[in-house]
Amino acid sequence: MDANTALIPEAVARLDGALLAMPTTPITAPAIAPLEADDDLFHKTNLLTLRNVSPANVLEMCGVALPNGRDGNGMPTSFLISAPWGEDERLLSSALAIEKIVCEPFDPSV
Repeated sequence: MDANTALIPEAVARLDGALLAMPTTPITAPAIAPLEADDDLFHKTNLLTLRNVSPANVLEMCGVALPNGRDGNGMPTSFLISAPWGEDERLLSSALAIEKIVCEPFDPSV
């Protein structure tokens, strides 16, 4: 906990007012049946899925995932914009501006 507490101000200083942007997950949604059939595969896939969002969570950052397209199989993709704790309003207003420029409209029927 002490190490984590020390990392938070360091991360804020390194960002220096910038937002952090990255893919929300390194993979798109996998098929469910193989995960239900294999506990080891489930745990490995779960850890991989959480890989990108975990550091921001540990650093108590707020985040918004914005849809940005589809992969080669038609699965939806997104990217995560994060800001330090307490900067929710700046993050949300930035996400709204970014959304207008780079995000494709969400179509739930696809």
